[in-house]
Amino acid sequence: MLKEGMTLVEEKIVEEKETAKNIGSGNVDVYSTPMMIALMENTALKLAQKELEEGLATVGITVNIKHLKANAIGDKVTCTATLEKIDGKKLSFYVKVTHEDELIGEGTHDRFIIDEKKFMEKVKR
Repeated sequence: MLKEGMTLVEEKIVEEKETAKNIGSGNVDVYSTPMMIALMENTALKLAQKELEEGLATVGITVNIKHLKANAIGDKVTCTATLEKIDGKKLSFYVKVTHEDELIGEGTHDRFIIDEKKFMEKVKR
């Protein structure tokens, strides 16, 4: 059961394929903002998904993120997602990424609970 205040922490090592230069969001070999946001979304997704009934899923609907510090290939980054608010089917998360206890990114992310089968039927129409 989803409850406000729930938290999930995920760690990863920054890979070369995730740099701004490699994904086209910049010209330097540092952890890219889009990949940091993907980590944030994925952590929130995992937090929600582990509590949902079979057949339900979530889709991301908003992100409002600040990328504050650059990280090199090989750095270990830690993402924390906290479910701050449940409003019907809308889930609002505070997400942050740190490296060695230094904040490198933070913001908010909203997801919406869907019936996966019904959702995909609508998409295919």
